[in-house]
Amino acid sequence: MSRFYAAGEKIAVETDEAQHPMSYIWQLQHYDVENIADHWRIDEDWWQQRLWRDYFKLTTTSGYLVLIYHDLVADNWYLQRVYD
Repeated sequence: MSRFYAAGEKIAVETDEAQHPMSYIWQLQHYDVENIADHWRIDEDWWQQRLWRDYFKLTTTSGYLVLIYHDLVADNWYLQRVYD
């Protein structure tokens, strides 16, 4: 079972030079990124309300597997899924 947040939970993210996440804060807790398992970009509906995001499936040093994304239009980060 996993927890899915359709609209995403807003998070604060620290990135490296390549704009890959190194750590994030969610619900007042700090999480360090151990490994980025997957990374992909979507760019949809550019002719309407553009959906342009970088997704990262990653593990944290505390053992969580999560899916986060960077909304490139609004320049905000969100946590979308926490895997059990």
